[in-house]
Amino acid sequence: MERITEDQVARLARFVSARIPDTASLQGDARRTATALRLAANKQIAAVLFHRNSPAERSGETELHAAASWNLLVALAGIWHDHPDFPADAAVETFDFDCESPLTTSVQRDS
Repeated sequence: MERITEDQVARLARFVSARIPDTASLQGDARRTATALRLAANKQIAAVLFHRNSPAERSGETELHAAASWNLLVALAGIWHDHPDFPADAAVETFDFDCESPLTTSVQRDS
């Protein structure tokens, strides 16, 4: 998570949040879908920010959750990968989880 900059976090969070429609203008399934997307995005953003703002001695406890949350946030952003404002340089950092040892992560950089 330390390779991801504050700017990358902020730009990806802003990008995803801006793409999710305001629920006040929606009805029925569209409203429920937008609400679910907003909730999912906000939880992932909160987990990443919580980890980044945690004291160093607690970072081991929060890093795995933050890495998984970052991956989900990147996946959400990927829905709009064709958008001209897509922050490709922010979304390039993702984490692989080892099936044999899922509590360890390694950084993957897409080219």
